[in-house]
Amino acid sequence: MHAIAHPPAGLFGIAFLQAMRRAMPQLLIATIAAGIATYLAQSWLPPAYVAEARLVVNSPDRAAVDRHIEALNSPANLIATSIELGLQDHPEFNTRAPVQRLFDEFGVSRIWGDDEQAHPNEVLLSAIQSTFEVAAVDREKGEIAIRFSATEPELAAKFVNRIVERYLQNHEADNSIRVLAWAKEPHQASTPRKGLMAILGMIVMLLLCLGVIAVREALFNATGRREGDKEKLGLPAFRRFSPTGGRNLISVAAAADRILALPRTDRGCRIMVAGEAKDIEVADEARALADALSSSGRKVVLVRWGLGGGDVNGRKSRQQLLGINDLLEGRATFEEIVTRLPSSSAHAIAAGSPVTNREAVLDPNLVGLVLDTLDEVYDYIVVAAEHEEAIELFATLEGRFDACVSIGEKGRNTGRFTAGADRFLGFDVVDIHIVRLEREQRISRANSGSFALQERWAA
Repeated sequence: MHAIAHPPAGLFGIAFLQAMRRAMPQLLIATIAAGIATYLAQSWLPPAYVAEARLVVNSPDRAAVDRHIEALNSPANLIATSIELGLQDHPEFNTRAPVQRLFDEFGVSRIWGDDEQAHPNEVLLSAIQSTFEVAAVDREKGEIAIRFSATEPELAAKFVNRIVERYLQNHEADNSIRVLAWAKEPHQASTPRKGLMAILGMIVMLLLCLGVIAVREALFNATGRREGDKEKLGLPAFRRFSPTGGRNLISVAAAADRILALPRTDRGCRIMVAGEAKDIEVADEARALADALSSSGRKVVLVRWGLGGGDVNGRKSRQQLLGINDLLEGRATFEEIVTRLPSSSAHAIAAGSPVTNREAVLDPNLVGLVLDTLDEVYDYIVVAAEHEEAIELFATLEGRFDACVSIGEKGRNTGRFTAGADRFLGFDVVDIHIVRLEREQRISRANSGSFALQERWAA
């Protein structure tokens, strides 16, 4: 996988593939159903008989052959022959095709503006042209084939021969074309290629479904909202309070149990972990939470958010480390930034290199697209961030998290940043499960050693 030159486009491709994989059962059912329906529709069609006559152009050249083909296809000639043979009263040729009748029923034909003022013979001409064909068999020899298909073999031969007769009468003087073979009444109906048409129907249905998925993902990524998202910020008239009831928890294990008890959805559960003050570092709790969630057999990834860069703990690394910042700015791929969290089955994504364009990285559509992609792969996405950057990210994404873990300390008043049932990082929220984890007061370990991570992530 190559580095992403334009991150939004590259991530859209990943999101599209993930959505296609998720919809694979429905795609298979729709495709197979389309194939069966096409095959049955072909079986219900009445047998068709094809009559063919051959003409040859005297002193042939490409231009002469093309002129005769165009003249034989003349609508005036087709209409005159059809009326002469009474085809305007034949049910095979005087009714619109089923699709066109459906369009007429719903008034779609009025869009083109030619439904009300259609020529009386328009339906007849359209039906004739759908089964009539004039083609060059051998341009070098000037040989032309005229074919017509009908459910009555006698009618098919009669129509072709009458077309030829009328055309020769009009060109009798120049003697430029002659009959090589008159049409004979066909005795065997043409057999439709049911298998091939069924395959074609399946392909069309598959492409249609993929188009719907692509449009859905494009609109979804443009709005930046996931299925089931609601407004999670502000002060609505009615709130649905988090079931934590404001009770503080004292262990990460208890917080993990609370999150594991949340209802499952078809996408990953996004969790933000943040401290209630600038000096409350959350690296230990975030790692422990990711490990506890993964111990339940779920797929978990820990993402460290920090525009200044750093490892999964948020600390500066002495060696170059790729992370989510590099992905957002197109310097790395997912495969290059995902590692294994040491002593855990969870995966981890470091902050990586410092960002070079802060405004571009904080594009909510771009960040949302990255998280959407992780939603498709993991059951739980734990995003850990330093206090101020957590506030900035939460506001950028308009609170699009499913659960939030607020880290506070016993006996310490952090004012409006103290989490509650409907409050997180100073924001009034709804439809977010808030967990407040209260620990003993400790000295910040922001300057302690970094946590080493494996170079590559395990499959």
